[in-house]
Amino acid sequence: MALRLWRRKRGGPWYIRGTVRGIRVYETTGTTDRALAREILAARERQLIERSLYGDRAVRTFADAALSYLEAAPRSPATQAYVRRLLDHFCPGWQGGGSGCHWTRLARIDQVAVDRCLAAVLRPGAAPATKARVLSVLNAVLRHAARRGWCDLPMFERIRLPRGRTVYLTPAEAERLLEASADHLRPLLHFILCTGARLSEALELAWRDVHLADHRVVFRVTKSGRDRVAALPEAAVVLLANMEGEREGPVFRRPDGRPYADRGRQAGGQIKRSFATACRRAGLGEWQGRRFRPALTPHGLRHTWASWFYAVSKDPMLLRQEGGWATLAMVERYAHLAPPGIVPEIARIWGAWHPRLGALPVGGAVPAATALSG
Repeated sequence: MALRLWRRKRGGPWYIRGTVRGIRVYETTGTTDRALAREILAARERQLIERSLYGDRAVRTFADAALSYLEAAPRSPATQAYVRRLLDHFCPGWQGGGSGCHWTRLARIDQVAVDRCLAAVLRPGAAPATKARVLSVLNAVLRHAARRGWCDLPMFERIRLPRGRTVYLTPAEAERLLEASADHLRPLLHFILCTGARLSEALELAWRDVHLADHRVVFRVTKSGRDRVAALPEAAVVLLANMEGEREGPVFRRPDGRPYADRGRQAGGQIKRSFATACRRAGLGEWQGRRFRPALTPHGLRHTWASWFYAVSKDPMLLRQEGGWATLAMVERYAHLAPPGIVPEIARIWGAWHPRLGALPVGGAVPAATALSG
């Protein structure tokens, strides 16, 4: 039986029904326009004939690969967000179902298609690191498809990343930043400095995952896709114990008491303005014309924690475990950031005791030396 158009009720969307070369079809066209539905039917029929002649590989679309990739294993919210953006580009209307006859086939995703994709899904002037993240997700989806015989292994040009510096703060600078922060922001920044939490992990931390008696918190659905336990030094325990409000829902909230907006775990936007204001008041940054540019982003506080943790522990394996990094190579950059002289001053931020490191050396006045680079 050849393919034909059918709809359930007058004015409703058109469906495709029938059989082509033994392949049964019953799916929506996603449109109420009969002329457009006829075009979709014809394209779908050609697709099925090609599939029967040349195999499944010839007609697999990016939507097939992306949705299979998402279903195969848990993916982080950030990865899911990137996959959705790629789907919107390669397979417009994918969320509404339909035959997908106009969606991009895997066989047609070459270097030119990738270049166009990056230009379409990213804002003009996007940083190389951002382009590299999108390309990394695209490669992961296509490798997943290649292992299933749907396409060749991707061999796209790599994004060249400039060699950047790892920005961190000395305890003196961290104190200045905390003193300059708004009342609602100060506990959040102090918590990150004490635990090395990513901003997304801190904003998603719920009171049910705070265990003050055990000096630990649990971050759910981290960047690695696994739960991570973080130790709470003395100052973090005191900070959390003294926070006002009910012990339900998110720990850290906006000034109006509402939870921070979910940005798909994309970095920093929820506190960008208040963090920049705190940096300006603390003198951590520089003016570029009439615009102030902070010396670091909120993620720089995680770098700061890591450099301090290594300065005290001298144990890269322990740092990798505590920070939730996948490989030892990812923590090597912190090995020589913080000079030994700052170790006695770290207690000014962390308190006198750390569950993983024991008693911390306590120094006097915090020196005024400036770090801000590795």
